[in-house]
Amino acid sequence: MNNPNKTSRQIMAACVVAGFVLLCDGANCLSPVWGTGLAEAADASEWPEFRGSFGRGAAEDETIRSHWSETEGIAWKVDLPGKGASSPIVVGDLVVLTASSGAREDQLHILALDKETGRTRWQRTFWATGRTLCHPTSAVAAGTPASDGRRIVALYSSCDLVAVDLEGRLLWQRNLAIEHPRSGNDVGMGSSPRIIDDTVVVQIDCQGDAFASGIDSTTGVDRWSVPRAKIAGWASPLAVTTPNHGACVLLQNSRGLELRQAKSGSLEWSWKGECAGIPVTAESGGIFYVPSDGIAAVASMAKDAPPLWRSTKLSCGIASPLVWGNSIACINRAGVLGIADPRDGQLRGQIRLAGSFWASPILVGNVIVAANKEGKTFLVSVDNEPTIVAENQLPGTFIATPAVADGSLYLRSDSLLWKVAAP
Repeated sequence: MNNPNKTSRQIMAACVVAGFVLLCDGANCLSPVWGTGLAEAADASEWPEFRGSFGRGAAEDETIRSHWSETEGIAWKVDLPGKGASSPIVVGDLVVLTASSGAREDQLHILALDKETGRTRWQRTFWATGRTLCHPTSAVAAGTPASDGRRIVALYSSCDLVAVDLEGRLLWQRNLAIEHPRSGNDVGMGSSPRIIDDTVVVQIDCQGDAFASGIDSTTGVDRWSVPRAKIAGWASPLAVTTPNHGACVLLQNSRGLELRQAKSGSLEWSWKGECAGIPVTAESGGIFYVPSDGIAAVASMAKDAPPLWRSTKLSCGIASPLVWGNSIACINRAGVLGIADPRDGQLRGQIRLAGSFWASPILVGNVIVAANKEGKTFLVSVDNEPTIVAENQLPGTFIATPAVADGSLYLRSDSLLWKVAAP
């Protein structure tokens, strides 16, 4: 590995594709400090949280059909009980999602559908205890629920957090807006919870009572809670694993990143830099790909080090970046999909899609699935140069990120949940 013509940052970036990072001093590389954290294979039959297993947004071993419409390739569609920007999740034989209804959107729904038929297996409704004001394009049901296979947790913009079992029975409930009276903001919250090492992590970034908490998934009692900067933000926490600190959570706001131990909340690492408020940082091989004046590749655990690289040719609008294998992809505000090499940020190709994108792209097999707000879903092959291989239109407004399981695609509009049948 010693090469006097390479800088330490070039050497470190080159190690990303091998799934580890080396500490380097000049041209001399030392011991590996971080594993990918994704060694455990994801179950292809499930999509248990925002952007699927590990929050990666990738299902490399899946295959979906290429073409569908209102009358072709649809397994079922279901009317929803209210509004929602939250994504569906798939747990066992259930498809679970949240909604909010009523003139003030103060009725909070969580419902489970039979994965095969779309029939409602159960539905629970709660009253909001916090503020329900939100931007017209969003909803009080904005955060995607999460499951560890035993329970389901849902966090609403009203800062109500509920946990139910897979039969819909209430396990515990937290009224975080009562505990933190100045939490919330005028355009609504949008962060999704994570379940990491039997700990439910919530991130409440706002101008008032901003905080992050780790909550015992069984009892609903705080394991830790820390104040956050009083800044509005809508990013979701991200689960990562380190060899030295085990299961951790990455928290993001406009001032930078914090890596905390999931069970104890202890601060293990931080990075100061301006980050976007909505798209969520992606992680691969111990490198964080941060939406920050384009994309900045930040080496985890490197103290006060500048980014390995920064590219303004890659940028995110609202949709989060997608990282897999030897590629990173972003959709910018103009609807242009760019794909680059994660080792150095060099752009490999771009392709202009159409419309505006609120939903984050996901990877299925060798195809990026990108659903625009206007109901058109683009399938983009990433084998070589990015190429649109199909465009499929459904009616309605789509701002929720798609889910995929067992070769079926789940697309949520403003009023319906569509299941695109497996090929």
